[in-house]
Amino acid sequence: MKIYRLCRLLGVLFVSVIPGLVMPAEAGTILDNGGPNTTNGFYIHGTDSTADDFTLGSNTGIWGVGFYFQNYNGITGWNLDISYNIRADSSGSLGSILASGVGQNLVAVDSGLPWCCGGGNAYLVTFNLQSPFNATGGTTYWLELTGASGSAPDAWWVTANANSTHTGYSNFGGGYQDVGQQFAFFLTDTPFASGVPEPSSYALVLGGLSFLGCMAVRRRTL
Repeated sequence: MKIYRLCRLLGVLFVSVIPGLVMPAEAGTILDNGGPNTTNGFYIHGTDSTADDFTLGSNTGIWGVGFYFQNYNGITGWNLDISYNIRADSSGSLGSILASGVGQNLVAVDSGLPWCCGGGNAYLVTFNLQSPFNATGGTTYWLELTGASGSAPDAWWVTANANSTHTGYSNFGGGYQDVGQQFAFFLTDTPFASGVPEPSSYALVLGGLSFLGCMAVRRRTL
């Protein structure tokens, strides 16, 4: 009888409580600057860099970045690396660097969406910041990408359709220029999954195993 009551209690917890603890697998998008269009792409290879601005509606910690990439060969010849800067805004252009680092847990997948210039579709690249950046709501910042390496001669951040924010800057050949284009990217307030289950996912698995084991013991005692 005690085992039966214990099994009933575990069953209630497993069915009604523990599933509610499971975290969503996808990071939460807090800003979307648009997907890739078929206009252009700008350099993020080596010391060349490209930047676009963003403003969040409230104070938010930025954990992850997604952007669209091509190098005329998909991701062939790219070492799957990227560096980033988050800069202050200076009268509609790039100001001082507020945060920088190397993208963590980088993943690149074929988006199935075309870009302008051959070599297949644009690739969706996601990565986590080395440390979350605490953005102040209503303040304009710039996301700058650079440092892609490998045997591919070029690496491009793919453009997006026009919107109401400032157009982006690109630094190639030794100076920043306003290129009159928006860039395809989004930001998240949670990190992208690394393939390691969240603690709550462990709880779900362990809870289920405990419930099944309890039922097996109960059957043997009947």
